[in-house]
Order: sequence, then C-alpha cells, then structure tokens
Amino acid sequence: MGLQVKRLGRTFFAEVRNIDLRSMLGNETVAEIRSAWMEHGVLVFPGQLLTDAQQVAFSLRFGDLEEDLIDPTKFIANLGNLDEDGKLRDPASLKSRFLRANQLWHSDSAYFPAAAKLSFLNGRRIAPDMIGGETQWADMRAAYDELPEASRAAIEGKVAVHDMQTSRAKTGRLLSPEERAKWPPVTHPMVRVHEETGRKALYVGSQATCIVGAGEVESQKLFAELMDFATQDKFVHTHVWREGDLVCWDNRRVVHRQRPFDEAKFPRVVVRTTVRGTGPDVIDGKPVDEYARLKAMAA
Repeated sequence: MGLQVKRLGRTFFAEVRNIDLRSMLGNETVAEIRSAWMEHGVLVFPGQLLTDAQQVAFSLRFGDLEEDLIDPTKFIANLGNLDEDGKLRDPASLKSRFLRANQLWHSDSAYFPAAAKLSFLNGRRIAPDMIGGETQWADMRAAYDELPEASRAAIEGKVAVHDMQTSRAKTGRLLSPEERAKWPPVTHPMVRVHEETGRKALYVGSQATCIVGAGEVESQKLFAELMDFATQDKFVHTHVWREGDLVCWDNRRVVHRQRPFDEAKFPRVVVRTTVRGTGPDVIDGKPVDEYARLKAMAA
C-alpha cells in the first residue's frame, strides 16, 4: 500500500501517512514523496519523532544540506527555546532575539546567493498546553496566479535585494560587523520560476530590502502590498504542532512564519535541516543553478 496523501489547505499543504521515515526508504517511495511535494508544496508527516541522524539521512535523499548558521560543523539547526542545559532560554538573549525574525514572513536562506530549496522541521518537544507557536505557510504560487495582470506586469523581470540585516533589524537584533561580512546582501528575481515545475511564484519576504533601480521607500511600499495580497487567508495554512510532526516545504513556492508564544513559559523544540538551493539567481533574466552561474563568471 502506497502513501496516503490528503490535502488540508485550499491550494496546498497535505498530510502524508502510511510511512515510517526512520526506516530505509526505497527509491520508489522517495519519488512518491517528491511527486507529492511538487503537487502540494508543503507536507506534514505525523508521528515521526526522529533523531538528528535520522532527520539528516531522510533530508539527504533530496539533495545536499546547508550547514547550521551558528555551528557550521552540523547540518541540524536547533530553533527551539531551550538552552544547552535543557532549561527555558532567556527570551532577551541574543539567540532568542536572532531567532525571533522567524516570526516574520520569509523564505529560508534568502540571504544566500543560492537560497534554500527544501526545509524539514521536526517537532521534538511541544508543550501540550502551549498557546501560540503555530507555523503558517503562504502559497506564493497561488498568490502569483491570482495577482491582477497589471501587478504581474509591474514585477516581471524585476530584481530585489535581500539582506538578513533587514529582517533582524525588525526584531531589534542588528548583525555584528562579522555577521555583516559573512552574510552580505544578495539579489533575487521578484518572480521565481520553479526549476522543476516551470510554474511562477512571488519571491518576496521580510529580507527584501529594495528593488534594483528603485528607492527603498517605494520598494518597501510595493513589498508590503504584495505580501498583504499573498498572505490573505485563502492563501495561508496554519499548522498547530504536535510532538513528532515533521513538516517539509518547498521554499521555491511558499513563505512561512512562526506565530508568537510565551517563550519563558512553554518549551518548544523544533529542529531544521535544509536542502541547498539552486537559485533563484539571474543570468539573462532566467533563474539558474548557482554553481553554473559561478562557472559562467569564471569562463
């Protein structure tokens, strides 16, 4: 019996059952999962309480992984609110303030020249009585499809600057000079063409700073209008976490955000693995693989 896939959102987001991600998956099953991803954009696998090694092994079936920003020797990013001793971390700490930018609509690693392709988030410990802490996703492909024709024409071919500093400044945690040097601004097209489906999607979020060739005030006004349109209820799905949920999403199609909760009261441990991206980047107006871009520049 194959995977059981049930769509939960209006245009995207599906629940996948009849699978144990801790086991060695055959190529046919991996292909089924990839096909479901292409159709639904976001998949939730309930009851998958994984170890770090199991999560890394599953994620690697879909591509090479990004290193953790804080500890580049690891592929696992701990986005929870517990410290190294397992106690609730001070919400005013530098790490807590850094992670609070996740409460803004964003696509993972938009501050990299080759932004993230796929993300995997496992709920390892979720307080059963927690208020808030949900994760929301918005279908940027569906939003693009429903944009007025004039709006689509206005952004076609436009390129935006994305900067980690922009999102962090909104939560009061400015980057250090060393971090600024490590994560400089990059550019991405505002309309992203999915490398596998060929479908177009909006590509904006909290790290978008300005449109190349336009002023920041004018650009921020347009970004706000696009995000207001794209995050209408009809394009958004809200997931209430259960311990053991593994949610996987395609950053080329969706943006997401974490909803606020009382970080000093409720433990919420979620860990992420991320498949390296193949763009978006632009050569002659087309998104291309980052490595191909580098080769083209060196030729």
